[in-house]
Amino acid sequence: MPETTRWAWLWALLLLLLAAGLGLTAWQGRLRINTDVLAMLPKDERRPEVEQALQALAKAGDGRLIVLVQNAAAADRFAEVFAAQAPGVSLRHKVDPAQQAAWLDFFSPQRGALLTDAQRAQLQQASAEALAQQALQNLLQPVGALRVGRWADDPFNSLGQWFAERAQGSRVRVHEGRLTVHAPDGDWALILIDSPGSAFALAHNERLAQALAAARAAVAPVKVIAAGVPLHAHAAATQAQSEMHLIGAGSLVGVFVLSWFAFARIRPRLLVLLSVGSGLLVAVGLTLAVFGELHLITLVFGASLVGVAENYASSYYAARIERGAEQRFAVMREQLPTMGLALLTTLAGYALLATTPFPGLQQVALFSAAGLAAAFVTTWLWFPHLDQGSVPLRPLTRAMGRAWAAWPALRPRAAALLLAGLGGLTAWGFVRLQANDDIRLLQATPPALLQDQIELARHLDLPSPAQFFLLEAGSEAELLAAEEALKAKLAPLREQKLISGWQAVSDWVPSPARQQADAALLQRRWAEAAPLVQSLLGQTLPAGGAVQPKLLMVADWLAAPVSEAARHQWLGANSQGRWHAVLQLRGVAGVQALPALAALADGNAVRWVDKVAEVSELLARQRVRMAGVLAIAVVAVAGLLAWRFGRRSWRALFPTVLAGALSLALLGLSGQPLQLFHVLALLLLLGVGVDYGIFLLAQPQRADLRGFVSVTLAAASTWLAFGLLGLSSTPALRAFGITLGLGIVLAWVLTPFFIPDESPHAS
Repeated sequence: MPETTRWAWLWALLLLLLAAGLGLTAWQGRLRINTDVLAMLPKDERRPEVEQALQALAKAGDGRLIVLVQNAAAADRFAEVFAAQAPGVSLRHKVDPAQQAAWLDFFSPQRGALLTDAQRAQLQQASAEALAQQALQNLLQPVGALRVGRWADDPFNSLGQWFAERAQGSRVRVHEGRLTVHAPDGDWALILIDSPGSAFALAHNERLAQALAAARAAVAPVKVIAAGVPLHAHAAATQAQSEMHLIGAGSLVGVFVLSWFAFARIRPRLLVLLSVGSGLLVAVGLTLAVFGELHLITLVFGASLVGVAENYASSYYAARIERGAEQRFAVMREQLPTMGLALLTTLAGYALLATTPFPGLQQVALFSAAGLAAAFVTTWLWFPHLDQGSVPLRPLTRAMGRAWAAWPALRPRAAALLLAGLGGLTAWGFVRLQANDDIRLLQATPPALLQDQIELARHLDLPSPAQFFLLEAGSEAELLAAEEALKAKLAPLREQKLISGWQAVSDWVPSPARQQADAALLQRRWAEAAPLVQSLLGQTLPAGGAVQPKLLMVADWLAAPVSEAARHQWLGANSQGRWHAVLQLRGVAGVQALPALAALADGNAVRWVDKVAEVSELLARQRVRMAGVLAIAVVAVAGLLAWRFGRRSWRALFPTVLAGALSLALLGLSGQPLQLFHVLALLLLLGVGVDYGIFLLAQPQRADLRGFVSVTLAAASTWLAFGLLGLSSTPALRAFGITLGLGIVLAWVLTPFFIPDESPHAS
């Protein structure tokens, strides 16, 4: 009995236990699939308060859909159909008078302490006579501006004017009991849909998408604009699932066809499937254990594991050609050192991928490395036991043998000419290669959904969740005062049309100092104007105008429905006793406004956060860093190969390095911008492409076709896997797939030129 039998049974037991555990996890509903693209990006560990702010802004719209319907009656029909199709959602598009009254009544105790900037300036500058005339006009002409309570309680109608200014900050109105948006292209009915489920729950988002489609159809041809995180998550999940099936099925079919034409037996194909299946099983289990979830991007990338994991099976079966079944254990022992070295170089590539600060890439690296290692172990322990048939020489493998025999090994002069030509092409491509790390180039949102998002933001004048000010202070009162100071600095930028406005908690809850100062100002000026009003009326005024208003606190505002639109901007106190809040901006006038906005930050109490720019800068830094890591990796792999092959080791490494350089040059010549994901693809190319040199150096005789068959099948299956990634709609995966696909083809073509023929007849 071979010495690996006990280990083979132990490996089988481990896989069975893992399969049972994953099955139980799925049955209990604990198998979490994440579709949030932002979850793939790094968290800001150095500034946890910034990360908290980003999470709060993201959570505010987590399960919400915002819908605009260009017809009030159609909006009623839309809401009816949607509610029927998606029971359990909270749908709002009408407001009854009681709700409006409760909203106004919340602020009535603060009457006299809430002033607009214009009111404050008027009260400070106007004469007592002018103020008396204004109060008298408010009494004699009550129809017009909104009023809350009796005239005697607010003679200047300060609260009504304050409400009017708040209303101007939003395009949403209540018209005939409906939420209505006044936009340049007419009035739109607004529908707010809040989902109780997670914004990234696949089945739940599918129901929301179906309900939206049914409601749209019910009101056609009336125009409907809809946007929200669940729709983006559903689009990402649908796209990822489609690509996962395409890449996985394409790789699997390709591998099966290759193995059939190469080995003409069903058993090799089934064993390849067993190897790949065990790799996927271990990859899923280990990734869930470490990260607690699987990202759909990981699954799409993991689908390419099929083609790479097949390499070990190809190596074994290529070595088995025309060798009897009784030699299968000896064949495995012969191939094991070479296969192990190939695995190490590939794992090194994934290990370097895991050094990036991107959680998504770390997950991809772990998933792929675990899957490949498991496929290798399955091939090593099980194949000799389960493979009992013969492997004849087939027309395809015979043709590969002829190609290998005819492939010329470069002489010094030919090598110099080839390198000169390829060097010139590479230099030309590098001159034209330009880096562009803008994160927006990696956006994969469907055009229709992106257009709806843009239109909705324009109609509602929504604040940006990616560019904002983060304020910090030692107390609640200081934080509100800091917001008021920042808004005073933003006012000139609004006049210059660099922004259209802002949204802040202090818009609704002024600082205690401001409330007290405004209340004192109003009472003082009313005390001056009241005798004049009384004289003009010729009667005694009712009591009330000098009532001390109640101080409005943030906690009371947060607990009331009136805070819904902005409560997510109040972050409160952290564990160190520091208070934080977010001030969001509306209508930022493009990149020309950013320097002026950034100049208002002091880096401490007031911070400017531009997530798009920060992530783009991070991508640029990581691209440069990973290029350095790639250079170190080349040196490390060179040392590993030198340990195995001595002075011949450069022959295994140089073709892959040249293939990588040519891949970048071709990107430059085609006008593609250089990004981090192109460099990361080169890391994997180093691990995968060097394998071809390893196998050919291990079997350099041109009369022996087994090594070249193994390399060709491995390159073909790997190209099928990563080449199909080049068809992905996700720009990062597409960049990865195109670069690696080019590199694999070039490495396979170039490597044989550098392998000297060591057959006995060779001169």
